Amino acid sequence: MPVFSGDAKRSSMKGDDFCMKILISGTPGTGKTSVSELLAEKLGYRLVRINDFAEERGLVEGVDKVRGSMIIDEVRLEAEVGKLSGDIVVEGHLAHLCKGDVSVVLRTRPDVLEVRLSLRKWSKEKIHENVEAEILDVILQEAVEVNENVVEVDTTGKSPEDVCGILSDMIRKKIYDDFRPGKVSWVSYLEDSVS
Repeated sequence: MPVFSGDAKRSSMKGDDFCMKILISGTPGTGKTSVSELLAEKLGYRLVRINDFAEERGLVEGVDKVRGSMIIDEVRLEAEVGKLSGDIVVEGHLAHLCKGDVSVVLRTRPDVLEVRLSLRKWSKEKIHENVEAEILDVILQEAVEVNENVVEVDTTGKSPEDVCGILSDMIRKKIYDDFRPGKVSWVSYLEDSVS
């Protein structure tokens, strides 16, 4: 079933079929995986996990030994994700670098994010790097450079089910303006760390 009315003009329309590509990204620990699984199930969309997709398509160029993460060819990733059709939710740390109908950046308050990442037993350096990226809106800025329809949702204090409900309502009702970039700011955390 279409998410929007049939009169919408979109690049992913094929004949009378209406397809939607939702990208869900964010700093590690913001809830991408849990929220994406719930949203895909709720909307009846196919879920594409960016890391698995990159491995399956041979887009992994190596491993960053310092960060313990895959090095993915981002140009080829964008091209391959662009070829996907149908209603899909694309989830992952690099999803925002691809083109989509809506690019969702999940955000989490830095002190909460730090605790979540500590529970993963990550090094202090890796935790600091990711918390700093969250404070500086790194993923949000990258998303805005690639996509026109970017939204951000603060997941702090919300369950994955709550966030899924927010996203589902936002997408079904096209109420993006309440979630445009700039609504979430962690600048005070940067000021605190400098003081």
